[in-house]
Amino acid sequence: MRLLKLAAFLSLWAVFFALVGIVHLWISILGLPNRWKIISRLNRNYTLLLRLILNIKVTIAGDEGQLERGGYVIIANHVSYVDGIVLGSIFPIIFVSKREVKKWPVVGQWNVLCGTIFINRQKKNEVGNLIREMTGKLRQEANILLFPEGTSTNGEKMLPFQTVPLAAPLRSRSIILPVTVTYKTIDDQPVSAANRDSVYWYGDMDFVTHFWKFLGLRGIEVLVTIQPKIECFRYADNSAGRKKLAEDCYNRVLGRFTDRDLLLDDGGDSTDEPSPPLLSS
Repeated sequence: MRLLKLAAFLSLWAVFFALVGIVHLWISILGLPNRWKIISRLNRNYTLLLRLILNIKVTIAGDEGQLERGGYVIIANHVSYVDGIVLGSIFPIIFVSKREVKKWPVVGQWNVLCGTIFINRQKKNEVGNLIREMTGKLRQEANILLFPEGTSTNGEKMLPFQTVPLAAPLRSRSIILPVTVTYKTIDDQPVSAANRDSVYWYGDMDFVTHFWKFLGLRGIEVLVTIQPKIECFRYADNSAGRKKLAEDCYNRVLGRFTDRDLLLDDGGDSTDEPSPPLLSS
């Protein structure tokens, strides 16, 4: 089963690598606008097929009318590379990745063609370039996926959201769409501390070893909850505004908000209650 899935994955990847290159050429020849809107939808088609190969079943809760919208910054909790497959299969998105990926042979070129935005979280002086690139792609009605925790975790508690990645949607006055990813079952067993590591990828886990084991799974079930959106124009474009935005995004992903928050659509006041586990609900 592993070998069949791997062969299907590599074949699909090769076909879409060529297809994305052809689409870029087609866009350039015809002078079409909104290049990244087109590419983001192609990304979704590729990721949906990949999800089917891996037998990942997704249930969506919340406003499904947001799935076809463009120009949003989508934020979510982060426990695995599988998160990108899940979210990329339901939203047309452009991914954000660490800068080192751009230098990887073949994979780097693939990410460039797919519009991936490369970020260096350690160099805050590059925020200006990040904002310009994100703003340009958002204006072309492409969605951008961010994991503001900055790294994946074991799902027991969500890390505080970093403010640097959120500077771009704040300055460009974008709309942020928070979503919550909850893994429900693995091979028909409820997700728990005993089996989560077959899907969750965090810390110093080796990717190749983990992915090979992941291919051996019969299937997983995931719940994606679309939370109420956040309008960034309601926040001041300064350090205090970025901090407040990060807190409100954090609470939205956790599903913590009040009726007043929804009326104002500004995230409301954060609470001091502890973060609930994201292993399952």
